[in-house]
Amino acid sequence: MSQKIIIRTPNHLGDCIMALPMVNETKEVYPATHLTVLTPEYLADLYIANPSIDEILTIPQKYVHGLVSITKIKELLKDKNYDIGYILPPSFGAAAGFKLAGIKKRIGYIADGRRLLLSKPLPLPMPINSVHRSELYYNLLRRGTGQDIEYVKPKLFLNDTDMGKVAMLLENYDIPRKYDFVALSFRAVAESRRWGKENYINLIKRIIAELHLKVVLVGTEDDKKTGDEIVSACGHDEVKNMAGVTSIREVAAVISLAKLFVGNDSGPAHIAAAVGVPIVVLSGADDPKSTSPMASDKVLLYQDKLECISCVKNICPKKGESFMACMSEISVDRTFQAVQLLLP
Repeated sequence: MSQKIIIRTPNHLGDCIMALPMVNETKEVYPATHLTVLTPEYLADLYIANPSIDEILTIPQKYVHGLVSITKIKELLKDKNYDIGYILPPSFGAAAGFKLAGIKKRIGYIADGRRLLLSKPLPLPMPINSVHRSELYYNLLRRGTGQDIEYVKPKLFLNDTDMGKVAMLLENYDIPRKYDFVALSFRAVAESRRWGKENYINLIKRIIAELHLKVVLVGTEDDKKTGDEIVSACGHDEVKNMAGVTSIREVAAVISLAKLFVGNDSGPAHIAAAVGVPIVVLSGADDPKSTSPMASDKVLLYQDKLECISCVKNICPKKGESFMACMSEISVDRTFQAVQLLLP
């Protein structure tokens, strides 16, 4: 008999990419199911063209967090008659909304005082962050069904419309159709994860001079000014700044056409992994054991001998020479060698 299943996705881009294996494989363990994803509206485009998804429901940004999220989720779902709900965010509000909406079976991890709101509360593995987050989400499906299904890596589905739009966009930026370029994301949201503009400028100059490739910069509107500064330092003909001018799907399509991707452990790096592009990831304050992009072809640059490595702090608390050592000790030369290693 057909069932109606709903998955409440995470609230951040990288987390949503890491959750894609769980989303993509749900119908493998629940055949003949109607599958809905409930996601923040700013992430909804990730799920377009996904053959596993039948319906996308969106939460307006102002209702994503806090008590208002509970009433909004109830309002969105109360007449939908879902049989099973998987709750990926660890928040009280996400579970409370599903409970009040009358979803019969509510599956999620025990966190934030919400055990009694879940019909199938699952303990988190210990120690915390001992399992990669993508596997953690996937294990909800395994433990929710009792089936030992094989893990698959994240996959983001792009269609002909996406690729057609981006082909025209790249043409407008004078990128030839042979697509000899490197996609580069030069700024992480957290200050502690930033390698620095000057390092990226020096890396880009070497990519242009020694590898004879162009570079396409990707990012958000907040990154546009720094991107323009990088272009000015490296040359308008060889570096194109697309930060702030592309949607999530357009960014994904651009990256999918690149020879490889370079950047910090951030949303764009996870997108690159999900569209099958080789990636060079600079990792420091983040913990690669739990959040590194799940790419098939990856070089991870990581100062694992530092005592403060993977502190998961957004602002480095160190002073003097130790300040941001996890990033500053990753040299341009080492990063360039990683780029060379991954090029076909």
